[in-house]
Amino acid sequence: MTSELDTPVSDDLGADESARARTAWVAGVLERFESPLTTYARRLVGDEHVARDVVQDVFLRLCAQERTAVEPYLAPWLYRVCRNRAIDEQRKGRPMTPVDTSTLDATAAPAAAIDAPAEARDQFALALAEVAILPGPVQEVIRLKFAHGLSYREIAEVTGLSVSHVGVRIHEGMTILRRRLAGSPRVAATDGGVR
Repeated sequence: MTSELDTPVSDDLGADESARARTAWVAGVLERFESPLTTYARRLVGDEHVARDVVQDVFLRLCAQERTAVEPYLAPWLYRVCRNRAIDEQRKGRPMTPVDTSTLDATAAPAAAIDAPAEARDQFALALAEVAILPGPVQEVIRLKFAHGLSYREIAEVTGLSVSHVGVRIHEGMTILRRRLAGSPRVAATDGGVR
């Protein structure tokens, strides 16, 4: 006579738990990165729908990866795949629609900037407008650093640049921004000359 205690536990239970854990992990990654990746892709391709397709493909590729293989460098992996897919879309020769940067910047604006006093919001908006006119490669590293919070090493992984080249581009962009913002009558009038 065999009791329930004598029957081996099915490996299906472990597989079900593993599948649930993986689904929860992917859902958490999606919740955290979908919006920033869409903003990033939109800037690269210039089209909302294409950007969403790019990001969807990024997450499909994530599902095909082993969690342990990508988790240690998840953010750079996601941004790198997103960048590569966006470049692929650009190479297809799709007509690129100009992007309304004010809408994008509002969606990517940190909550602190939204809650700031009107004067600070004006300065923030002015800085975003200046970032939008930086050369494309410089703008990309500035946005990855300050809007998406990636480290120099992570930006290097995303863009394929060396860490020192990332530093040079960020320094170049910040120098241009400081020079432009220092000459802006709006900033000069509101900051009281404090640098």
